[in-house]
Amino acid sequence: MRKQSKKKYLLVLGREALDRDSYLYQEILGNLQLGGFEVVFDPMDRIRFAFMRRLGSENMLINRIFLPLFRAMYVVLVQQQWVDFLLFIMNRISSLEFRTRVVAKYIAGIAPHTSHLVVLARSAGSIVISSIANQIAVDHIICLGYPFKHPEDGDAAFRTEHLAWVEKPMMIFQGERDPYGGREVTNQYTLSSHIQLSFIDVDHDFLLKESDLLLVKSEIEKVLMLKQ
Repeated sequence: MRKQSKKKYLLVLGREALDRDSYLYQEILGNLQLGGFEVVFDPMDRIRFAFMRRLGSENMLINRIFLPLFRAMYVVLVQQQWVDFLLFIMNRISSLEFRTRVVAKYIAGIAPHTSHLVVLARSAGSIVISSIANQIAVDHIICLGYPFKHPEDGDAAFRTEHLAWVEKPMMIFQGERDPYGGREVTNQYTLSSHIQLSFIDVDHDFLLKESDLLLVKSEIEKVLMLKQ
């Protein structure tokens, strides 16, 4: 029997306000030279996207009832993360920690079938993947708008402490006008030598000018072409 070849994945991890980034994903991923990579979304995000396409992001009642139900069914029935689910609903772990554990389990599941994994992370998704980067099979991380701090609540260790120890190549495209951290982050936080910062004239919503869009896409393509 012929051995099935492993796949190369570009995994997209979105932020909490996923509905506000649909246009950004279309701009970034549209006509991207993938070099044999297959674009996949975090299953939790795929469920959210499916609901938004069918019901719209404004249908709050259905989103608050059926969306959590379907996501819970995925975590419990597909990934069999009973303990993590119970810890989450009992408020023993935060929603970010819960999502991090779900993503880690998902990546562990696809790792045996993957030759290369590049992660394109957005906002909170950047915290998720960077916090587990050293423990999972990821080849490269690209972040669009890292939330170094909260505009109102300020700094928190879970956002930045682990960045000093990241051992995987990681590129962060950061907005100069981002209230979650602008150019001042280079002097305020300890970053691993594996992390590269590139600043763009945007805020956290990441509405890119054409020139910046081309720059971001070019850098993503360079990473993908490296993983041949």
